[in-house]
Amino acid sequence: MHEPTKHERWPARLQAQAESGQTIRAWCSFNGVTEASVHYWRKRLATTGAPASPFIALPDPTRSATILEVETPVRLGSPAHMEWLGAVLAVLR
Repeated sequence: MHEPTKHERWPARLQAQAESGQTIRAWCSFNGVTEASVHYWRKRLATTGAPASPFIALPDPTRSATILEVETPVRLGSPAHMEWLGAVLAVLR
């Protein structure tokens, strides 16, 4: 039986973090993984065509002091981006 490669292990790790309700920092600390590794593998797997989850993981307020953590690669540098952010925040209210 072969041992899973990093490329085979990381999708499950990223899903476990997302489903944990913990911030990346808290999850990494608990699991002995560096935050840099999580960000590296997120980016690497996103660019290799790995299927994206249709769900957004929201933290469980009973597990963490963080109420909501949103990570996005979008830079809000134009009025259109600000409208997008406003629409997202309106949905979250």
